[in-house]
Amino acid sequence: MAITSSQIQEAILNCLRSGTSRTTREIKQYLESSGIRDYTPGQFSGSINTLCRQKNIKCVSRGTYRIMSPGDRPEKKVCFVVSPIGDDGSPTRDNADKLFRHILGPVCRACGFEALRADQINDTDSITQTIMDKLASAELVIADITEHNPNVFYEMGYRKCLAKPLIHLKRKGEVIPFDVNTIRTIEYDLTDLDGVEAVKERIQNTIQTFSFGQEDTSSPEQEVDSSLFSNILPTLYQIQDSLEELKGMVSKRENEVIETIMQTSLKNVPREEDPNLAMMKLLLPKLLESPEMFQNLMKLSDAVKKVN
Repeated sequence: MAITSSQIQEAILNCLRSGTSRTTREIKQYLESSGIRDYTPGQFSGSINTLCRQKNIKCVSRGTYRIMSPGDRPEKKVCFVVSPIGDDGSPTRDNADKLFRHILGPVCRACGFEALRADQINDTDSITQTIMDKLASAELVIADITEHNPNVFYEMGYRKCLAKPLIHLKRKGEVIPFDVNTIRTIEYDLTDLDGVEAVKERIQNTIQTFSFGQEDTSSPEQEVDSSLFSNILPTLYQIQDSLEELKGMVSKRENEVIETIMQTSLKNVPREEDPNLAMMKLLLPKLLESPEMFQNLMKLSDAVKKVN
């Protein structure tokens, strides 16, 4: 009878029940003494990872585990939001509040984070010290470089030096300064409801690529470099944005070409005659002579509709 993953997980919990930390080798020896032998390396590592993910066991060092105790339950992670804030009632404050309320707040809650902005923190320390502490201690920082605020760039640079998870945002249509235009940035448009949902999904997907300093629960058989995904994902989104922009440019260019052809073809048509009717009179004889030309015209029309 084949050994199931649930049987392996139950045996691992029994092995660690005493609260003593044990290595994977000791755990495997316990499994063998319990009669659990015919399992694959993938089943074992998968069972370990599942128990860690479910907060049943904890990795205390690479390859060493113990049962999870109540004191091990992690507090909610913090996402520190860096953005231009502005004065009450200003367009800057309005943009910052809407970004926080409609995008960053919901995304952070969905990912198990508490979103904080500097003006929302009650602290006896100076505001500068509070910001620097949060930049250093927060599991995640999201920086909005809209309006090219100097403080935001300074705080973004400080976080970057710490080599901790950082996501960049900017309002759609704004140009990134030349000396930092290589940073990967997610664009948002608060006036586009569909676009807001897409941005929320992008930020959430990006957050999920970070490890946030959690213990490495992977076995040698299942090691994955999560930093690879965190580097690639924003680039893929930038490529997607560029393709959308290119598609719009192609559509505009095709419409301009078609309009030019119509204007050239209709230059001798009497002013009182409807242009659409005149175009049909001009094209219909040619199309009847060549069915292939008619099919190509229909394909071009369908392509233009899809792009639009």
